[in-house]
Amino acid sequence: MRRGSVERELAARWEAEAVAAAKSQAAVKAARVGVDAGAAGDPERAAGEEQPKAPAPPRAAEEGDARAAPASPPLSRPKPAPSPAPARGLGPHGKPRGKGRVCPRSMGRCPDEPRPVTVDSSKARTSLEALKISIRQLKWKEFPFGRRLPCDIYWHGVSFHDNDIFSGQVNKFPGMTEMVRKITLSRAVRIMQNLFPEEYNFYPRSWILPDEFQLFVAQVQMVKDGDPSWKPTFIVKPDGGCQGDGIYLIKDPSDIRLAGTLQSRPAVVQEYICKPLLIDKLKFDIRLYVLLKSLDPLEIYIAKDGLSRFCTEPYQEPSPQNLHRVFMHLTNYSLNVHSSNFVHSDSASTGSKRTFSSILCRLSSKGVDIKKVWSDVISLVIKTVIALTPELKVFYQSDIPTGRPGPTCFQVTVTSSHWSPQP
Repeated sequence: MRRGSVERELAARWEAEAVAAAKSQAAVKAARVGVDAGAAGDPERAAGEEQPKAPAPPRAAEEGDARAAPASPPLSRPKPAPSPAPARGLGPHGKPRGKGRVCPRSMGRCPDEPRPVTVDSSKARTSLEALKISIRQLKWKEFPFGRRLPCDIYWHGVSFHDNDIFSGQVNKFPGMTEMVRKITLSRAVRIMQNLFPEEYNFYPRSWILPDEFQLFVAQVQMVKDGDPSWKPTFIVKPDGGCQGDGIYLIKDPSDIRLAGTLQSRPAVVQEYICKPLLIDKLKFDIRLYVLLKSLDPLEIYIAKDGLSRFCTEPYQEPSPQNLHRVFMHLTNYSLNVHSSNFVHSDSASTGSKRTFSSILCRLSSKGVDIKKVWSDVISLVIKTVIALTPELKVFYQSDIPTGRPGPTCFQVTVTSSHWSPQP
């Protein structure tokens, strides 16, 4: 059987089970009245109080009784002496009495049984296999072709633009795709730099091209006039680029590729970190996974481990002779994987891709205060999210206005950074 048909069959069966379970809950609630005698009957007697002589009316058999109550004896026989009433919550033989709820297999799931989380993955695109693995491990239910009934989670691939979801949670915030583009992010962080320069000094000096090209030229020249020994390097990053596409290094503003490129593809130019922290003489970066659970109140979680990507050529400070050597200056996996020096390794602490925790262990062995490192990382993440929050709230209120039915949102994002050694 083909995979698609199997998933459709599973989705249809799970949908039928969900409908049957909803009906069974209503039936069970209706049948619950009067099942547990004593719970709503005569009030409980004090200890030692004499029981009435008249026999109690026959009680229906309950789940948990040892056997069904016997039929009424013939009238000609003498009535047996009434036995003491069992303690409340116990059957006639002292055994625990059932709770008065019957959950036969034909009626579906018992009401007290936890319902599995349902996930609509019909619009998932990226990392779909990882999503499916996670759903199986968590024992959730996936609906790869959608579902008529509401789901708990709706997993979208790229962005959130969906007006027919009225409940549950969506794994994207409206506007997040726009906010994490290089130009928008740079503007947001620079606004915070102007307001809180000491708190946001981790972000390199940046300019937006082509709008701020003349400002870029003027400010660079002004700094050079004040400090002739300053020999900067700049990195140009296309606004919508990814995986290292279109990134290049320059030594002077006049080196920017102006011939039609910036008009069709705006970019951000930043001061390049010429003396990064190295491990094994290689430049590397860190990628951490951050869960933004809520905007109001702001709620952020950071994964305990991440990923470090390594260049595949020993690092040298930028010079006109090596600016073009991407395997030395750019850590993007999509670029370095094509290098003959790329090292595939099953070990978390070796190779061209390593765990962040292995980097911390390496630094700890050299006397670096790892607790301070983590504190700085958390501070950087929080400040970056705070810079994005005002605009994200505007997008959120526009797509999901207060008072209108709609889902709540969460999102897993990735932060990347390079380190420079402390002076």
